[in-house]
Amino acid sequence: MVKVDFLFYQEKYAGTIIPDATSLKQPLLKANLYLSQMLCEDGEGSAEELVKLCLCEVAELLYQDSIIRQGYGGRQAQSENTDGYSVSYVSDESSLETKIYCVIDRYLSHTGLLYMGVE
Repeated sequence: MVKVDFLFYQEKYAGTIIPDATSLKQPLLKANLYLSQMLCEDGEGSAEELVKLCLCEVAELLYQDSIIRQGYGGRQAQSENTDGYSVSYVSDESSLETKIYCVIDRYLSHTGLLYMGVE
């Protein structure tokens, strides 16, 4: 698991979405879990800073998703209509996961760290 502290998030990544170190903990833990599924190495070494930046962006996605879900009873809203008020919800988690995997791929595809299915 790659360690990222709030100071790195604020100063190196220039993050502004997650307000404090306490709010960063859970999204960062989940981000590390997503990342560990895709890495064939531990993520430390020459590409460590890229891995940390990637974790910050994934943590922001997860944090924003949790805030949005709080307003909709734990579900992700797909669309909302205030004329007669109706809300359509996303039927699966694939939307968020697709965004997460795209972020991981964007940061780390050229590093040799990602597992490609063949060793």
